Amino acid sequence: MTNVKIAVTRFLLICLAIVCAPLVNTFAEARAEDPVITRADIVYDAGPGLTPIAVRAANGDLIVSFDTGGGDAMPDGTIPFIRSTDGGKTWSEPYVTYKSNDPLVGLAVSMFSLPDGNWSFGRMMLYFVEARWTEKPDDSKPNFQSLAAQRIFSSSFAFTDDEGLTHSEKQVLADPENSNGFSQGNPIVLPNGDMIWPWGNWGDKPLNGFRRSTNSGRSWEQVERAWQDPPPGQQTPLTFSETAAVVCTDGTIVAVARVDTLVDKKFWQIESRDNGKTWTAPHQIEIAGGSPAMYRTPKGQLLLAYRDGGYGPGLGLAASDDNGKTWRFLYHLKEPKGEHEKLYGNLRYTDEDRKKPWRPAEGVVGYPCFVKLSDTEAYVVYHAHNRSELSKRFPKGAVPFYIVGNVLKFPE
Repeated sequence: MTNVKIAVTRFLLICLAIVCAPLVNTFAEARAEDPVITRADIVYDAGPGLTPIAVRAANGDLIVSFDTGGGDAMPDGTIPFIRSTDGGKTWSEPYVTYKSNDPLVGLAVSMFSLPDGNWSFGRMMLYFVEARWTEKPDDSKPNFQSLAAQRIFSSSFAFTDDEGLTHSEKQVLADPENSNGFSQGNPIVLPNGDMIWPWGNWGDKPLNGFRRSTNSGRSWEQVERAWQDPPPGQQTPLTFSETAAVVCTDGTIVAVARVDTLVDKKFWQIESRDNGKTWTAPHQIEIAGGSPAMYRTPKGQLLLAYRDGGYGPGLGLAASDDNGKTWRFLYHLKEPKGEHEKLYGNLRYTDEDRKKPWRPAEGVVGYPCFVKLSDTEAYVVYHAHNRSELSKRFPKGAVPFYIVGNVLKFPE
C-alpha cells in the first residue's frame, strides 16, 4: 500500500470514528488499528434473554441462542434460537425452542460451527448441558448459593444440518475424572486442524483445561488440564472458570480465564506454542472482570470482550497488539436503548469498589460472544439490563435483561 493510500485510509477511519463517536464510551486514547462500533442492535427484547451464543450458518445467516430463565442453568428457562438474514439489523421470532421437562433440571443449549473437512456442508454441533438441582432454587433466598454448589451437571453433543431444528442422537461427554464438568467456553480450531474446547469443573479439586477433537468435532477426547492450579505464588487453588481462547497469527494459542476467588478479579492467562499440548504457567493480566470472549482481527490484533470489573459498569473491550503480551482497555460496547449510558456512563470504580466481590452495577451486562461477519467486521452479542422499559413490559418477577448486538468495524 502506498503512503498516499495509507494516509487516505487513516483519514477515513478518523472520519468514521467521529461519525460513530456517540456509540462509544471512550476511556483510552484510540489508535488507528482499533475497531470502531458502527451499529448497536436490539437482538431480542420480547422477553427476558441472557447468556447468548452466536454462530454464522453456511448460508451467511446469523443465529443466536439464549436463556430466558435468569441464567445459572435455572429450571423453567427455555432456550430459543433466532436468526438474522441481514447481518444483525433485524431478527426473526424464535424458530425453535428447547426446554427441560423436569422441574428440577435447568438446560442450556449452544450451537457451534465445525470445520468443513469431509462433513456434509453446513453441519454444526449442538451442545447440551443439564444442571440438576436438589430443590427448586430461588435466587432471592439465602440458600441459593449452597443449592447452586450442589448442582449435578451432565453434558452431551449432537449434530444438526438444519440449524438446530433437528439433530442426531446425543452423545454423552464425560470421563472418570471429570464426571461433573461442563464447557467453560467456545471451541476453537487450531493451525494443525485440531479443535480444542475449554472444559472443567468447580469441585474440591477444580479442573480447567481442554477437550480435543482430531476429526473436526466428530468425537472429543477426555479433558486435559491446561491451567496449573494453584498457580505459582498461590497457596490454594484459584478455581479458574469461564475461559476464552484464540489463535494468534504466529500460531500461539492465548487463553484467558475468569477467577472469582481473588478480590481483584483480574483475568489470568496462559499460552501454548505447540497446538495446546503444553501450556505456560498462569499469570495475571491487568484487565479485570468476568465472562470473557476473544477474537482475532485480520491484522492480528487480539480483542477481549468481558463484563467489566475494573474501570466501571459495562461490557468492556480490550485489545492486544503483541499476541497477548500486553493488554489495553479500549471502551465499553454500546447498549442500544440508552439506559446504561445514562445511569452508568460516568461511573468509575473506586479502590473501595474493587475490594468488593461484586462492584456496583457490575452485573448489568455480560456474556459476550463474537461471530465473524466479513474480513472487515465482526458482530458481538451480549445481554444487557433495562429497568425503565422492560421491568414494566416483562411478566412480573422476570429479570429485565435482553439481548443486544454491536457491529465492530476493523481498519483496512
